[in-house]
Amino acid sequence: MLTLELIREHCRLGQDETDEDKLLTAYGRAAWKKVETSTGRKLFQVVIPADAPEGSADDERYLRSLLPTNAPDNALPVTADVELAMLMLVAYWFKNREAVTEATASGSQKLPLAFDALIGPYRWFTL
Repeated sequence: MLTLELIREHCRLGQDETDEDKLLTAYGRAAWKKVETSTGRKLFQVVIPADAPEGSADDERYLRSLLPTNAPDNALPVTADVELAMLMLVAYWFKNREAVTEATASGSQKLPLAFDALIGPYRWFTL
């Protein structure tokens, strides 16, 4: 899960600006769920050991090795790209607290283009 400190930093809020913490936490949870539903994946926050090889935080194969043994096939460790996509959603929702675009024919609102670019490679397809 995204930390409030990271969310505040991304939203350019000071660490002492805690008035919006409840809302930011809710946006963080919603962003986590949005990534899961948009990718069809089950997200897992993994803990990188202190003795991990250099660059392992960016190595999806290494991060996958840290998943629980009972993780589903569609499990996805939270990579830097996924974390950034969630942060971008939180900041977007924080700035735009109401719908800011017209609904499409399907009734859904468009999200920032960078969100799709960041999570696109992680989409889970079944046949």
